[in-house]
Amino acid sequence: MNFSATYTVAAPPRELPDEAITAAIERLFALKRGVATAWLEVSTVQGIVTLAGFTDNLLSLDRAEAIAQTVRGVRGVVNKLEIRTSEMPDAQLISEVQEALAADPATAALGLVCRAHAGEVELRGGIRTWAERQLALRVVKGVRGIRRLTDHLHALPTLAPRPDAELTTQIRELLRWNVRVHAGLVRVAVRRGVARLSGIVGSAAERSEVVATAWTVGVTQVDSQELRVEPWVPGEDIRQDKYTYHPDAAIAQAIHDAFLYDPRVVSFEPTITVQNGVVGLSGTVGNLAAKRAAEQDARAVVGVRLVRNELHVRPPYPTEDPFIQLRVQAALGRDPFVGRLALSAQSRQGAVTLTGCVRTHFLRDHAEQVAAGVEGVVQLDNQLRVPPPAPIPGPATEAQPAPQAGSDEAVAETIAHQLAWNAFLHDQDVRVTVKNGRATLHGTVESWHQGQMAVHCAFAAGATRVSNSLAVKTELPL
Repeated sequence: MNFSATYTVAAPPRELPDEAITAAIERLFALKRGVATAWLEVSTVQGIVTLAGFTDNLLSLDRAEAIAQTVRGVRGVVNKLEIRTSEMPDAQLISEVQEALAADPATAALGLVCRAHAGEVELRGGIRTWAERQLALRVVKGVRGIRRLTDHLHALPTLAPRPDAELTTQIRELLRWNVRVHAGLVRVAVRRGVARLSGIVGSAAERSEVVATAWTVGVTQVDSQELRVEPWVPGEDIRQDKYTYHPDAAIAQAIHDAFLYDPRVVSFEPTITVQNGVVGLSGTVGNLAAKRAAEQDARAVVGVRLVRNELHVRPPYPTEDPFIQLRVQAALGRDPFVGRLALSAQSRQGAVTLTGCVRTHFLRDHAEQVAAGVEGVVQLDNQLRVPPPAPIPGPATEAQPAPQAGSDEAVAETIAHQLAWNAFLHDQDVRVTVKNGRATLHGTVESWHQGQMAVHCAFAAGATRVSNSLAVKTELPL
């Protein structure tokens, strides 16, 4: 029997008990793959969440913290998770870390080196920007077998420090245009290269985004002690005029500024055009990761309704298909999430096809991200299959039975629960319909980023396919 279930998101009550926040996080951990829920303990005191226990890789540790930060009512996260993973010989671990750094176009030329002892890795070398540091750390965390990563990277000297006033203005502008944060009540001041952040944001995730933005522009230190998370501040107070109409020229400039702070993109100088909020990216980049990063950067700018990515990928030197294929297989094999799965990569003139079967959409997307980050890949066709959840048989019962796990009603209810507890989506006009396992999202959100978050919620809840019919608010000139 076919069943269609429709839910409208209802936000949690204004006063959220700590027990309810803990339960919401635990439920999210069970849904969002990549977190070892059986080994985690969650506790909440006055909105401050503590994560204890252990997981088996550094990416999972970071993912657990990021998931908790997005939950409505969370004011901060204390991450006490430890890593327990299979032992790997030091020489093998060093070799795999160095291979990972060499295979990623963003880190290949940095000349970074590592040391390893009993699963503890030290990363050393010089970096030019904070963003470069984060990319390097992310690459190393993507190698399984690491129990601890110590950052010994140092900043290379610059020609001249930027004036405090210029740094202050740049932080404010980046926050103003960033769809991931509502910073209307955030104050920024830079003195002698130190950024001092104060004021109010609505979620722990936004607080982290504000701090990261300050580091991005090149300050020497960030003081965020006076930047508070107040989940109950009305949305219109912290948004202010963020989503009012912005001229196309201003949107183009904001995208250009975002490219300047992305080491994956800046050297290629993509051409940017904007017409009625529709962005066109053209030109040539040296790798697929840069093409994808440019699109992500553009989509993260307020006022962007659509991105037409017409960037051409032309590697700086030719690479034979067998070598590309070996590199992609090696990258998949050392990854902590998909490394033990039987995945296959085939390359034809740099166009890589992934085949195999994975359990979840998270693993499918993650494998694609890993393969796309390999030097020499110019195009990616993700043919990884995600089997539908097994149906749970059961005879019809009296009226209003409890939803069966995997049923349309259960999936729709789970999606609605996630949206209601999401700090970015709880106050958005989102309606959910599920029929034969396929979810459709209707309504209006403030940004493309929020729409993608809703799609991820639907897949995590067990939807076999998701149709995103959400409209993005755009205020046009009168």
